[in-house]
Amino acid sequence: MSTPDIVMAFIGESGSGKSTCINYFANYFTASSFDYQNHYSKMKIVIPNNLFPKPNFVASSQQHTERNVHDNTMSQTQACSVYDFKYNEQHIKIIDTPGFNDTDSSKDDQNIQKILKQISQVPFITAIIITINGTNTRLSTSIRTTLTQLRGSLPDSVFDNLFFIFTNCTEETRNFDLKLLSELNPSVERTFHMQNSLFSIKDLTILENNKLVRKMVQTWEDSVETMREIMDKIDQTSATSVQEFEEMRIRRERLLAHKENLIVKQKSLLEIIKQLEIEKDRLKTASNDQQANRNFTEEKTISVIEIEKKPYFSTLCTQHGKVQVCHEKCSLSYEPNLNLAHFERCAAADGKNCRHCKCGMNEHLHSYEIPVSRPKTINEIIQSKKAAYDKATKDVYTTHVKLLIFDSARAEFESEVNDIKNDLISTIRELKQICSNFNFLEEMKGTIEKLRKEAKIATDMRAKEEFNNTADAIEQLSTSLTNKLHVRNKRIFS
Repeated sequence: MSTPDIVMAFIGESGSGKSTCINYFANYFTASSFDYQNHYSKMKIVIPNNLFPKPNFVASSQQHTERNVHDNTMSQTQACSVYDFKYNEQHIKIIDTPGFNDTDSSKDDQNIQKILKQISQVPFITAIIITINGTNTRLSTSIRTTLTQLRGSLPDSVFDNLFFIFTNCTEETRNFDLKLLSELNPSVERTFHMQNSLFSIKDLTILENNKLVRKMVQTWEDSVETMREIMDKIDQTSATSVQEFEEMRIRRERLLAHKENLIVKQKSLLEIIKQLEIEKDRLKTASNDQQANRNFTEEKTISVIEIEKKPYFSTLCTQHGKVQVCHEKCSLSYEPNLNLAHFERCAAADGKNCRHCKCGMNEHLHSYEIPVSRPKTINEIIQSKKAAYDKATKDVYTTHVKLLIFDSARAEFESEVNDIKNDLISTIRELKQICSNFNFLEEMKGTIEKLRKEAKIATDMRAKEEFNNTADAIEQLSTSLTNKLHVRNKRIFS
């Protein structure tokens, strides 16, 4: 359809009657009705329900996203759907949204993001219609949660465009106390009641009871009158920009990402810091081992044989690997050659053999150079200490490399964690500017609890301190902003 003249979004708790209201408005816009003779036969069904599981009228290019319409324990609408109607020469666009406080509560954040995204995609918003089951008699936990989520999910700029429909009741039979909506500042002129129970009957045989049918017709006519009043008020309402819905969606998306990343990144940072401490201890141990085994040599005195030239000659044997002196300072005449007859007369001879080396005397000669034993000091390597020193030296180098790597990783993770923390705080402050009713403490409660839990299970004292410090900082900021909000609301609504 062309650019709409009116854009209406229905928001509310799961089971509060959003889809039923839209079906009612679909019939109002198409001049269809429930009457005494035709009953439901002329009514338009755009969203399936328990009585009519299949639509019979197409008002949207999208396929409906209802779950099992017979399962009342779960929210039916799973995604935003947009329906287009033409009424009184006006193009009207209706947005159906997933319910708050579904039995699957983990989806609430996702559903809020879907709502903000869908509204940001229309040209403007004329009315946000909040549906509340008027039969509720007290502020149950689910209703309290829903109101908190509603209050914290709508930009301040749209509060002049809020309408309220209490479903399943009339003004006289409503059990819900309007004071419970004080923080949403409802206008009496924009608060309506609809006994929209036509699709709630379980058995069509009820239509055989004429008295009950007449009551149903009257109920329908009363609802038509209410819808006429609602549309009159919407016609008098100025549309508002949807830009802040997109800005809020972006910041909420950023907030959700930061909440998840903060704990993951902080755990990684603390693990890196822990590894750094381990490597520093290893470096200290390796350095001590290196120092302890640095002196892996020791001085030792040994006897060294050196050939020395003497002023006299001696009898030597030529048959040994080392020089063998058999008779030092021999008194025979000098004989440098092998000569048995000459050396048989040497003092070392025992007949034809040498009494010292047992070799034949024919293997002996004279020489002025003889071996002399002298003491010599040497440095002997102690292999065990050398091995320990080499290992310690290698460990020192390896640990230094690891320390450089871990230190670089630590700096990177510290920067990332600080960026997340700073952007988290910045995002919270920006959200406060857009939605002063945003419940910061409730939004961050889960993250704070996770940080406290990590602090409890951490075995490292530094990790405990870091997790608790981060939780404290977020909690203090959230509490501060929430307290300011409560003071502001108290002034407004007192």
